[in-house]
Amino acid sequence: MAAAGQQQSMLQLYRHILKAAKHFPSVKKHSIIKTIKDEFRENRALTDPEKVKQCRAVAERGLSDLQAYMGMQQQSGNMSITLKGATG
Repeated sequence: MAAAGQQQSMLQLYRHILKAAKHFPSVKKHSIIKTIKDEFRENRALTDPEKVKQCRAVAERGLSDLQAYMGMQQQSGNMSITLKGATG
């Protein structure tokens, strides 16, 4: 049963990464999404727990990076600048 739970959480991770990648502003966005899909497909049959753990860590780090970038993009629209000093 633990394997089914791990499989489900990996599927959720995969979906979150794809969703974040779709919002990533890049001219190479489609290539990035294809690479993500290819890597997950290549590694879906892994059974070595250590390799699975390594791949999961890489995927989680990638998702974190995408989310951080998306957060920076959202915050940049809310920025306000106030200039203080001598006027005219």
